Amino acid sequence: MMNITPDSFSDGGEFDLSRLSFPVDAWDIGAESTAPMNAAISADEEWKRIEPHLPSLLKIPLLSLDTYHPENIFRMAALRKDLIWNDVSGKFDQHVENFLSLDSTFQYVLCHNHAPTRELTGRHMDYVLGTSLETLTAFFLKYKHPRVIFDPCLGFSKSFEENWMILDNMGELQKRVAHKRWLVGFSRKSFLRKKFGVDLSDREKLDQIHIQVLSEVLAEMHGEVWVRTHRPELL
Repeated sequence: MMNITPDSFSDGGEFDLSRLSFPVDAWDIGAESTAPMNAAISADEEWKRIEPHLPSLLKIPLLSLDTYHPENIFRMAALRKDLIWNDVSGKFDQHVENFLSLDSTFQYVLCHNHAPTRELTGRHMDYVLGTSLETLTAFFLKYKHPRVIFDPCLGFSKSFEENWMILDNMGELQKRVAHKRWLVGFSRKSFLRKKFGVDLSDREKLDQIHIQVLSEVLAEMHGEVWVRTHRPELL
């Protein structure tokens, strides 16, 4: 994943087009930071950040666009095929239905987020309402679709304890939902840094810890599992 944004807590201002040649299954590109300390931006402002990089983004074999703004996924859908909508809003609404109906190559990442509206997506930590295996199971069971990838959305509207509970039970969650397509993304998340006492500035150590924990999680999972990370070369 890479962020075209100056205020991402993990890699703001470090977008490097040369990395797009690295062999991965897909590049996840975001242009708005949804970290709680940052203010939301409009769909038009987000697109202004994306637009200068379109010549390169349109050449990527499989692009994942990280946006909760439907306007921008439809702008990108008009320009290319083989597109994934990574939507951290958690709102499987008519916009999503319309997107999936546009082309049989389009895929959608459904994230679990307690924020009540798309507009409040970035305020997700104001809505830590309680997440359990039961609530996650009930949420995902409503939206099973062959081109939907389920993401428990670690770090979004979840407490420190809830994030680790989910990681410890990803295999069990898969069994309960009986869906084969999942995504796990917790690279450089604050709950990872907190548990191991690693500052964000020590990225090498943090990324190594992420890979260690990730390997333990993946050992309990099955089927098609996507991994979102800042350092694909470590996988």
